[in-house]
Formats: sequence, structure tokens, C-alpha cells
Amino acid sequence: MSEEAAMTQSESEYQGEPLVEKAVAQEVEPNNQDEQANAHDVSKLVAESRKYRSRAQNVEAELSKLQKSMESDRQKQMEEQNQWQQLAEERAAKIAELEPIVEIARADEASQREQLIADLSEEDRETFGDLPLTKLRVLHAKLTTKTQKLPVASNPAVAANEVPKDWFNMNQNDRSKQWGKIVAGYVKK
Repeated sequence: MSEEAAMTQSESEYQGEPLVEKAVAQEVEPNNQDEQANAHDVSKLVAESRKYRSRAQNVEAELSKLQKSMESDRQKQMEEQNQWQQLAEERAAKIAELEPIVEIARADEASQREQLIADLSEEDRETFGDLPLTKLRVLHAKLTTKTQKLPVASNPAVAANEVPKDWFNMNQNDRSKQWGKIVAGYVKK
């Protein structure tokens, strides 16, 4: 009977779970743990990278502030020592370096302004021509979308999308303007 009791006890322990499945489950767990460990390592590396990047950005910002303050301190010291000529020469060199960039920017702004104003009506050009470029762009976008939405009829007596039925009694000008619609009307029939 002890053998029967031992068998029933061992059967109750593994009831519903064959030994093979348990071995498979044990094999899957280490791989899953490796993937979790890799994912955890990756997240640690990403966090560490972000931390270093923010440190580097902070250091770069601080460096630029220090360089500007050093330059202003040097200029103040030169002013105190009455070295005006050297300061003037440095500033003139800096201005000469920046002038071509400013000229290119001004020419670009003028060309953009001309392109935007060219699409406006004459009275709008006079009214809005002196607006800053950013406001002029917004205004241009609003005005051009409104004008594009309106249908334009070549002949005020005829609707824009209508083809007159009596096209052979039209004058030559109107007939040539409407010819595409006339042909399209017959193709549909």
C-alpha cells in the first residue's frame, strides 16, 4: 500500500502537467530572462545617454555664457585703459564680417516681399505693402485662399460651370472660351 500511496502522491503533484512541458517551460524562462535583462540594460543605457547629453548641453551653455562675459570684461578693461582705437578696430572687423550676411538676408526678404505683394491687388499692395514679412505672409495666405475659392465666370451672363445650349449662336470669342465644356458636354451624352 505504501507503493500505491507514493504513486498517487506523485500523480497528484504532476496532475495536468506532463514532465516534458515543465522542461520546455524551464528552457523558455532563461531566454525570457535574458531578453528582460537586455531590455533593462538598454533602458539603463538610454537613461545614461540622456543624462550625459543634458550635462554636455548644460556645459556648452555655460561655456558660451562665460566666453561672452570674458569678452565683455575684456572690452570694459580696454575702455578703462583708454584703448579706444583697438576697440574700434575690433568692432569694425566684426561689422565687416557680418555685413555680407546682412545684405544677403535683406535681399532675400525683399524678393520674398515682392513675390507676396505681386499676388495682391493694387489697393492691397498700397495698404499692406509696409507690413513686416511674417504678417504679410499670413495676410497673403488668407487673401489668396479666399480668391481661389471663388468661381470666375468668363461671361457674366453665363454661370461658370454651365454650357449654353445654343452654342452655335454665340459669338466667336465666347465659343472659343467655352469650347472645352461644349465638347465635354457632348462626350458625356
